[in-house]
Amino acid sequence: MHPCRTRIAAVFAVLASVSVTPARAGTLSAGDIFSQFNVVVFGNFSSTSDVEGRTVAGGNVTAGATFDLNPAGAAASSYSALTVYGGVTSGGNLNIDNGGSVTIAGSNNASFNLNGGGSAYIGGTNSGNLTTSNAPASVTVVGANSGNLQLNSGGSVYVGGTTGGIGTGGTTAVSIAGNSSANLNLNGGGTVALAGSNYGTISLSGGSVSYTGSKGNMNLNGGATATRVSSLNLTPPASTLGSFASVFQTPLTELSNQLDGMTANSTLSTSNGTIAFNAAPNTSGVAVFDMKTSGFTPNSTVTINLDGATTVIINVSVDSCVQSNCSFAMPNSLNFNNPTGYAATVLWNFVNATNLTFSNEFGGSVLAPLAAVTNNGPIDGTLVAASYSGNGELHSHPFTGTFPTTTTSPALTSSSAVPAPEPASLAVIGSGLAGLAALRRRRRRG
Repeated sequence: MHPCRTRIAAVFAVLASVSVTPARAGTLSAGDIFSQFNVVVFGNFSSTSDVEGRTVAGGNVTAGATFDLNPAGAAASSYSALTVYGGVTSGGNLNIDNGGSVTIAGSNNASFNLNGGGSAYIGGTNSGNLTTSNAPASVTVVGANSGNLQLNSGGSVYVGGTTGGIGTGGTTAVSIAGNSSANLNLNGGGTVALAGSNYGTISLSGGSVSYTGSKGNMNLNGGATATRVSSLNLTPPASTLGSFASVFQTPLTELSNQLDGMTANSTLSTSNGTIAFNAAPNTSGVAVFDMKTSGFTPNSTVTINLDGATTVIINVSVDSCVQSNCSFAMPNSLNFNNPTGYAATVLWNFVNATNLTFSNEFGGSVLAPLAAVTNNGPIDGTLVAASYSGNGELHSHPFTGTFPTTTTSPALTSSSAVPAPEPASLAVIGSGLAGLAALRRRRRRG
């Protein structure tokens, strides 16, 4: 094994050691990830534009966008339309469409609209507003709720105590594992289980209230009843999040390194303002290109000629690095010819980029595990990045190509009740990835 690859393996050992708990059941291959997700970001995600498919962020989310509005071709998944291993902060209203759900390992102070029912899981506290409509929904706030929860079509609610209001328009089961000092309006009837005292007002039309502390003010209509009990055993639903490092970060970083090691069998040419990628696929339909970022010239049009290729891997290396900074911005005048026509077939592997900026519509999936990505135009395909900040839409064109089989990745799970890495662990991951970037540049120069 090349000495650089030995050191790279050591970096991955560090990454694996900071994932919280070994995976338990079920796996996600690289192909699964690219077929199920529109966006996978290792760190923070910030956007004011729509994401058509599923999103998972290993850090925090600041957004005012709609998620899962058009998940065309995406494979079924046990993950939510939006999965956040950190917390969500306000940046405008966040909409979840198509009956999608949201899972947040940390706390939330943003406003969510779940427009097709679905579910919301918040592992910390909630100070934001959450509204569900058009179908029954399930809402869980493991910590205390100080925001407003409105289930217009009923469903179920669990909160670890509440000072914020809870309102429902359909039959709803409400569980409060602590005191309530808010207004609870169950207009469609249902049940309330209060493991504490009522310091606000509970209004119920039909159904029942069970409580362990002080009764307080209750408006019981339609034959509703209230009963004081000695105890209530209320526990929140378990989180189903797997370790982010094991399920997403490590295998996708490994994939980038593995694709980088593939031998090119196809060439590109530049003529009369056109950058032509001319695929010469092998018998498996795989075409592989190598290029430098300096090949993206201004005032040019990118054309990809598949010639029967079903998988196109384009390994791109930044050739203008300054020490550990490998930054590249796509020229504003660069255009892609028919980007959606080949988006599901093409994957761009930015093997050493630490900063990437996209300006115009970009065709194909982007694998950039070391890069902070800034985006001002649509990306047609799955985006994998270290972090993301953008004003461009992210379009769902799940990658339909094939990846080489890997034997180095650990078992990867999609359902394991563990928290996200602590900040100190994330710092170790960041330093490990920075070391990996340096090793890649050293290997390419060697």
